[in-house]
Amino acid sequence: MNSQDVSDAAKGEVIRSVTLAGAALNIILAVLKIMIGKLAGSQALVADGVHSFADLITDAAILLGSKFWTAPADRSHPYGHGKFETLTNVFIGVMLGGVGLGIAWDAIETLSETAPPPPGMMAFYAAIASIVSKELLFRWTLVKARQVQSGALKANAWHHRSDALSSIPVAVAVIANAIFPSLKYLDQIAALLVTGMILKAAYEILWPALQELTDARGSEEVEQHLKRMAEADKEICEIHAIRSRMTGGSILLDFHLLVEPTLSIEAAHTISERFKSQVMTEMDDVIDVVIHIEPFNCEERIENPCTLEEYLKQQNQRRANKP
Repeated sequence: MNSQDVSDAAKGEVIRSVTLAGAALNIILAVLKIMIGKLAGSQALVADGVHSFADLITDAAILLGSKFWTAPADRSHPYGHGKFETLTNVFIGVMLGGVGLGIAWDAIETLSETAPPPPGMMAFYAAIASIVSKELLFRWTLVKARQVQSGALKANAWHHRSDALSSIPVAVAVIANAIFPSLKYLDQIAALLVTGMILKAAYEILWPALQELTDARGSEEVEQHLKRMAEADKEICEIHAIRSRMTGGSILLDFHLLVEPTLSIEAAHTISERFKSQVMTEMDDVIDVVIHIEPFNCEERIENPCTLEEYLKQQNQRRANKP
């Protein structure tokens, strides 16, 4: 499915339905993990349950934010509302980081206390159930995020994956404690490992969003693809001054396109419109292209500069054409 073919309303509906399904699972897992963690004496599982509850906050942010970023462009937002999705990603990253630091603080505090008894096997079964269910939810959410080209939904998918991964050290700690009961603080160490995974996921969500908010370069890969497309087009002499930036997980492009100086304005415009249509068809991430048309003469050429002979020939032609 090409993101260009998905209407804003349909995109919003997919985002909301997927997020609601994830929220329902998060509620079930969070309650089960915290209850079983308390009963089985597993601090790491309780921390994992808190992580699942944090997912609910990000689910709510996506449900609320999607109403804004899927809205069409208007007079006050002529480039669309994609930055609302970016702000949602920032919120998700900050929330995730805060949860991770909170879990780490609790684990470090209890390291100075008397070592608790090893957690029971109920904690292991709960962790395995969380790993399987959240991994399946991650894969499904990621597929839907790619279908509608939603950066926030993709971020939430990786949030689900971090929840699945964070349950792995919990399960390992329970088994290790059962085999080696003399080993102390394995549960707290597992909680710190959970923290590391959560903070890594927070960084991977937050950093690209901050780059987008500061109008950092969009995609070098897209720019290189654009150059290859232009080189394959016989009517395009050169493109340069390529700029790209992100908005809501999509890319905005602008560049200078050089054509033969003898072409009429209408003919040059036809070439640029055809090339723009080709770019937006081949590149799913690109939602808008601005093209500045220029003549392929010595003054404008950058990628293919004129030789001295060409420059002198052009100057002589201009003198000859003067009245």
